[in-house]
Amino acid sequence: MTNLLTNAFKFTNAGFIEFGYYQENIDDIIFYVSDSGIGIEKKNQDKIFNRFTQADEKIQSQYGGTGLGLSISAGYVELMGGKIWVESEPEKGSVFYFTIPFLQSPVKD
Repeated sequence: MTNLLTNAFKFTNAGFIEFGYYQENIDDIIFYVSDSGIGIEKKNQDKIFNRFTQADEKIQSQYGGTGLGLSISAGYVELMGGKIWVESEPEKGSVFYFTIPFLQSPVKD
């Protein structure tokens, strides 16, 4: 969540940033970070989760960063049995989602 929020602040000069969670089914909790930032072209959305990769070459010079934050986030989410993905459009913002399995503790009497 920290890496996703950091990116939202880094890439959103004006507008909004929103985060939260919801439970769509009994097995998973879905977390999200939504922003009105620069957005990501469809062709680059899969590669941003790879190590040392950013959406495009201009990102490094304009915003900085190493291209590790999203790959680290993806690694943590996958280790916990979840998945991560993004929905985005250039100049309209991004919504990053990730799921974490919801395991209920047994009820004790």
